[in-house]
Amino acid sequence: MKILYLLRHATAAQATPPAMSDFDRTLSGFGVRQARLVGRYMQENRMQPDFVHSSAATRTTQTARLVMSAIFGNTAEQVASNFAQELYTAPDEKLLAAIQGTGSDYRSLMLVAHNPGVAELAYALGKVNHYDPGTLSVFTADC
Repeated sequence: MKILYLLRHATAAQATPPAMSDFDRTLSGFGVRQARLVGRYMQENRMQPDFVHSSAATRTTQTARLVMSAIFGNTAEQVASNFAQELYTAPDEKLLAAIQGTGSDYRSLMLVAHNPGVAELAYALGKVNHYDPGTLSVFTADC
């Protein structure tokens, strides 16, 4: 069985143009707490991704790293990961292609991405209708 942990990045701080681009937005204080809470929930429920795909945007990278630290502690950096520019604002088809392109030797994958792509993918996979920041869905497939 394969497991997909689909996560929208936690709540981001507002951009302050022109000094900060959307890509460079960081998590708000609330977003940092959200990401840690998601990670703690995953750790308490033994949800342990073998591989992490994430947009390279600052807020998704922060979310992924905070979640992984909550799950694995100091060994979080040992989990295979890919922080990809092409996942920034990617549509659901591109997110699905990234998932499908992940090596078959991984049993569980966490994808951290942005709306609307992540919400569209959650709907396509499981009819999930609403995807706020910090939302986590878990999908399984027999492969």
